[in-house]
Amino acid sequence: MNHSIVESVSFGPFCLFPRARVLRKSGEPVALGSRALDILIALVERAGEVVNQRELIARAWRGLVVESGNLRVQMTYLRRCLGDGEHGARYIANVPGQGYSFVAPVRRPFSNQQHRRSAEICSRKRRIIRERETATTMIE
Repeated sequence: MNHSIVESVSFGPFCLFPRARVLRKSGEPVALGSRALDILIALVERAGEVVNQRELIARAWRGLVVESGNLRVQMTYLRRCLGDGEHGARYIANVPGQGYSFVAPVRRPFSNQQHRRSAEICSRKRRIIRERETATTMIE
């Protein structure tokens, strides 16, 4: 499933807006460099999966040849910005010899279709409850 079309994704106190290229913490913008943001978006899009170093480098340094050390520097910076490891918060895991994985639970907002379906279900439940209350009142 392609999550790049998602408007926002939340994790911990953060909300990531991939299209707008904005990361917020508790509503406040987080200053994040473009390469670190590219890496974060790539990891969050595939949360729970291992993303190999080559993919992350290709995403953050499009068309450039760089060493894996450049990725490690950006990963350290990104983890520091997220507060990874502070107060028990874990966002990014290194998978030795394979790559990195976004390990924090992510919350994606409902799509418009999901909102409509949820509203329909709630409306039906309210109608059933009202019908039961009316039936109970008539029996008494």
